[in-house]
Amino acid sequence: MLPVGKDDLGFKIKTISKLLAQNMTNSITSLDLTSSQAIVLGYLCYRAHRQESVYPRDLERHFSFTHPTVSGLLQRLEAKGYLRFEPSPEDRRCKQILVTERALETNQQVLDHLAASEQRLVSDMSPVEITQLHSFLDRMIRNLSASNGAPQAADQFPRPADETARAPEDRGW
Repeated sequence: MLPVGKDDLGFKIKTISKLLAQNMTNSITSLDLTSSQAIVLGYLCYRAHRQESVYPRDLERHFSFTHPTVSGLLQRLEAKGYLRFEPSPEDRRCKQILVTERALETNQQVLDHLAASEQRLVSDMSPVEITQLHSFLDRMIRNLSASNGAPQAADQFPRPADETARAPEDRGW
């Protein structure tokens, strides 16, 4: 059995995730958002851009968040003026989430921060290495998702062959 430590793949992935979250939080502090709020806001803006209805249960499913987590995130984003709720036209018992103009403007700033962070992450990699990295990570997600019976998150928004051909707002959180 291998010891768990710095050479463990899971440890490295967790470290990268933690550093990305810290960098994002540091970058967006002036926007009064946490990294979790920024990611949810990005998803909501993406869906709004596609003119798709979004409900709290969609966030629970997409991010594998619990209902209380989603409720707390949405309450804080609403208090900050990033979103509002409206009864669903199909089922008035359900509350549809709508983003505000402030959310759309702020999301662009968040996307700019994300693009800069991602660029730093792969700054010394060739385009071929970056493509391979994406492929490896997608396979790892599929492998773990299949063994857990979980939805395959990597398949929800497949990457085009040339990621740089898409604008940051079209990346699909």
